[in-house]
Amino acid sequence: MKRLLYIIIGVTLLLTSCDKEDSANGHLDGFWQMSSSPGITWAFQGHILELRDVKKVHQDIVMSFTREGDKLKLSDPYRVDRDSDDVALKDADMLIPYGISNTSTEFRISELTSSRMVLDNNTTHLEFRKF
Repeated sequence: MKRLLYIIIGVTLLLTSCDKEDSANGHLDGFWQMSSSPGITWAFQGHILELRDVKKVHQDIVMSFTREGDKLKLSDPYRVDRDSDDVALKDADMLIPYGISNTSTEFRISELTSSRMVLDNNTTHLEFRKF
């Protein structure tokens, strides 16, 4: 009887201790590699976008994003500094290698599948593959 009680308590703790956060981002969540620049990646999770250069030529950046239908709005970029506080970007110079020309910008999601994403705005066309 004691053993059964321990099993019930254990299972109850396992089921109640895990808090899963669901995302409504669908196929957008995950790691995307820019087709025109294989070292550049975008990673979406929750409402955070991480821009990373795996070759370490360009500074890592984090931004906020919102998705409304086929619109992807990016804002509030920060230069990632793991040793001290992240620094808010006032201009878009560090964003340009990632295909972003402004600290607050909007893309139209032309295509989004489980393996391919295409983003467009008036000045930029970006293609990604998921990995």
